Parts: sequence; C-alpha cells; structure tokens
Amino acid sequence: MTNFRGILDRLYRSTVVWSWLFNGLQLASGLVLLPLLALQLSKPDLGMYIVFLNLGALVAVVDFGFAVSIERNVSYAMGGAKELKAEGILPSETHDPNYPLLWQLLRTTQSLYRYLSLAAILLMGIFGTFMVGLRVQETDHPTITWWAWGIALVASVWEIYAGWWNVFLRGTNNILLAARLSVLSYGLRLLIAAGLLIAGGGLLSLPVATLFGNLLQRYLSRRACLRLLRDKPIDRENLPAANLLAVLWPGSWRVGLQYVSGYLSSNASIFICTALFGLDATAKYGLSVRIISIIQGMSVVWISVKWPLIGQLRARNDFENLRKIFRPRLWLHLLTFAFLAALAVPLSPVLLKWIGSDKELLPGVWLAMLAVNAFFETHYSVWGTLIFMGNRMPYLWAAVITNAAGLALSLVLINHTELGLASLVIAPLVAGILFNYWRWPMEGAKSLQTTWFRFMFFPVKI
Repeated sequence: MTNFRGILDRLYRSTVVWSWLFNGLQLASGLVLLPLLALQLSKPDLGMYIVFLNLGALVAVVDFGFAVSIERNVSYAMGGAKELKAEGILPSETHDPNYPLLWQLLRTTQSLYRYLSLAAILLMGIFGTFMVGLRVQETDHPTITWWAWGIALVASVWEIYAGWWNVFLRGTNNILLAARLSVLSYGLRLLIAAGLLIAGGGLLSLPVATLFGNLLQRYLSRRACLRLLRDKPIDRENLPAANLLAVLWPGSWRVGLQYVSGYLSSNASIFICTALFGLDATAKYGLSVRIISIIQGMSVVWISVKWPLIGQLRARNDFENLRKIFRPRLWLHLLTFAFLAALAVPLSPVLLKWIGSDKELLPGVWLAMLAVNAFFETHYSVWGTLIFMGNRMPYLWAAVITNAAGLALSLVLINHTELGLASLVIAPLVAGILFNYWRWPMEGAKSLQTTWFRFMFFPVKI
C-alpha cells in the first residue's frame, strides 16, 4: 500500500503526466466532442464549426509572437539573467531568479495585451464576420450561427486579453501548476461543451464552453503568478518602470511573421476550402486536419514541458545538460507521433461509421500523407524552437517563403489539376521537403555543438 501511494504521489507530481492529461482532454475532445459534433450537427453546420475553429487560430496571429518571447525571457530572468537583450543572450552570473526583472516583464506584458485585444476586435471582427457571412445561409439556422460567431469572437478576444497569465506562469518554470490549471479549465470547457451539444445547443455549444473555460483559467493563473511574486522581498515602489517592449519586439515580430505565414499555410487552407468547395467539403477536410492536430498535441508534450528549463540552461550555455534533456525527449516525441498516427489513419474512418455518423474523412492515402507532412513539420518545428531559445531566428525567411510557396502551389493544383481537396495536402508537403524539413534540424544540431545524425543515433559527448 505504501508503494502504491508512492506511485500515485509521483504521478500527481509529474509534469509530464499532467501535460499528458491536458492533451488527453484535447484527445477526449476528439473522441467525445468530434463524434457528438458529427452526430448533432449537419454537414454545413459542422463545416461552419471548422471555420470558427480556424478563425480562433487568429489569436496566435494577433499575439504576433509576444507570448513565445515573453515566456522565453521570463525563463531567462528565472535563470538569473541580469538584463535582457534584443538579440542573443548575456550569460547569467548567478542562478538565483531576478525578481525585479520579472516584475518589469509582468508590468510590460499587462500593458501590451490591452492593445493586442483591441487589435483582435478589429481583425477578427472584420475578417471573421466576412468569412462567416460568406456561407452562413448554408447553415441550418443562420440567426443562431451569427449568435454563435459573436460569442466565439468574445471568447477569442478574452483569450488574448487574459491568456498570457498562464504563459507567464509557465515561463517561471511552474510547468506543473500551469498544467494543472489548464487541465481544470479545459476539463470544465469539455463538460460544458458536451452537455450543451447533448442538450441540442448546436453551434452555440463550443463558443459558450470556450468562454467559460478561458474565464476560469485567467482567474486561477493570475492568482498563482501574483502569489509567486508577492512573496518576494522587493521594494516595488522604487522598482524601475522601464518598458521592455524594445527588448521583446525584435524577437516577437519575427515569431509573429512566422505565425502569419504559418497561418496562411495551414488555416487559410480551410478558408480556401470553404470558398471554393463549400461547407460539406470543409467538414471532410477540416475533420481530417483536426484529428492529425490532436496527435501533434499529444506527441509534442514530451518536449513542451521542458522548454522553460531548456531556456534556463541555454541562458547559462550549459550545453551538456541541454543535450541530455533534449535527446530522449525528442525521440519520445517522434515515436509517440508515429504510433498514434499509425492507429488513427486506418481506424478513424471505421470509428466514424461505427458511431453512425454520415460524416467522412479524406481518402486513406491522403489522410496518411497529411500525417506524414505533420510528422516532418513537427520535427522541424521542435528544432526551430530550440534554435529560437538562443534568441535568434535564422529560419524566419525560409519559413515565410516556404509557407507562401505551399499556399500558392495549392491554388495552382486546385485550378489546373483534378486533385481537388488533395491539393491542400500535397502542396505543403512538397514545399516543406524542398528545404525546411531537412535544413533546420541540421542547423539546430549545430547549436548543440554536434551533428543531427550523431545527436539522434549516438550518445553525444563533446
């Protein structure tokens, strides 16, 4: 019994377990919500839900990379950085957290996200309303669709306004607490959404659930951050009020530009599908993309829980420990993705038929190709994030050009071949293989003072 309690205690204190639980809830949204959506919504309404989902992804575009930059710089301050630089890293002289710098980051972030929220209202309000209006008459109840979009817009703006608290908490290396709060808020969101769908809430179900989940997470994350900093003996009255936007901006605009191009590469394909093929085709393509995205989220957790610690090690130029942490996590990430994809590709269509849904996925070969592209993309993305931990982005313009090329190629294939929806699968895979998918893993390995092949397949000792 003592050993059993010890095991339970270790599981309760495991960041990976809680992060997996969070991603398990996201998987549950696939195993529970997606079947409910497939059963409760008509094909046009399901297509409109996919449109809502991709409009919500505009949050990352409006954020313009500030969340990533803030989390990384918070990890530097927690690692003892005396000051922050717009580019590069000034190695810290101590391992003790720099709390005055953390307070400056907090104040700057609060001010920044007020303005980003206003930008979100304008961008998402105008563009989102246009996209919804484009096909709203195809839905079962256009008036309800407009109400659902209004609530979805409020939920997305609120996520920008208040969601950064959890990002800041993660940056302080309180990954376990941040993961627990995310599990709690996402669990509430899942329960509300499922309940409303069963009750016949239709398109209103997901936006309402998202709004309540975001409200809870903001409250809990904000309280945790302030408790962490308030306990420190700092003379906040005489704390320099220096605004750190000048430091955050150089790294943020690069990430933001990459997000914009990435959004155009992935999420814009949904809008192309909606505009050219209609909501029924959007439901088929979007449902397939959603399944693969859930697999990506489940697999990347092995590394995502370690980014704040990796940031601290990078701030100290501790390459030996950095390699020891990164290598097994990368392998776990890749193997997990391969295993889940090998299950999902053949079984997902069978499960849809088993629950009695009339919804469809992409044909098997195209679904498999979608998974292959996601595998290469997530591998390259992880190495790119590692490079970014050194406060540099040499891959920026290559990523922008590749994403733009993939989008352009998809339009060419749609207009000049008979591939149809398959064009949206083939184009990004071809564009990525040409350069990004092999170039930046090699560059990332160099940043660890080794080669990719040696790092992946042999113990690295420098």
